[in-house]
Amino acid sequence: MQAKASQAFQDIIKAYLDRFAQDDYMFAEKYRNPNKSIEECCNFIASSVQKMGVCGLDDAEVYGLAVHYYDEADITADKIDYQVVCNHEIELTEEEKADAKAEAIRQYQQKMYDEYAKKNSKKKEEPKQTACVQLSLFD
Repeated sequence: MQAKASQAFQDIIKAYLDRFAQDDYMFAEKYRNPNKSIEECCNFIASSVQKMGVCGLDDAEVYGLAVHYYDEADITADKIDYQVVCNHEIELTEEEKADAKAEAIRQYQQKMYDEYAKKNSKKKEEPKQTACVQLSLFD
């Protein structure tokens, strides 16, 4: 069974190639080739990495393979089983940032309260020892 490239990986490769095509009109013509696809491009990248015998490449090498796939008319991708890990930044909305901050503050306050309660419960558990001296009438 051939693994399909993750949508995140495909999106990252496509975004790079879209930007590259905007800057290079000769590449843009090759990029519009109807016989090529982003999914097959990702498969080409994965099979190339496997043929190199390495576990991963830096971004520039991956993008170079993507451009190479579109540059060459007769390149096809081997069908292999693979998984890709993408290093991409997640953009949070201002509302998500505020929610995350509020949750972090709530967790911190709960932690501090729990520590305070634990500290005070230990003090209450230890009753004070008072010396009880019984007086004797015969002494």
